[in-house]
Amino acid sequence: MARTAIVRGMMTQPLNVNLTHELRRYVKEQVRSGRYQNENEVVRDAIRQMQQREIEQFDRIFGDYTGAPQGEPTDADQAAIKAAIQRHRGGRQAVPRL
Repeated sequence: MARTAIVRGMMTQPLNVNLTHELRRYVKEQVRSGRYQNENEVVRDAIRQMQQREIEQFDRIFGDYTGAPQGEPTDADQAAIKAAIQRHRGGRQAVPRL
């Protein structure tokens, strides 16, 4: 059974992650340097930065496009994206209808 914790007012759940030796060493060095208090903070910050980079990439591509979708993707958007990825991985590269 997964344990939950509260971090900055938000519920968290544990996630086991396997890292290469180099990545593990890097995470530990970030904590040793004092930049982060623990390994969890390093991983959470890395994921937040990934999210921000995706938003920025989307804005660069669609920022000036008047027909660009606004806000977060809907469940239908997510389903279309997943279907497109599955088609691509299956060798079919059909364009999904959104």
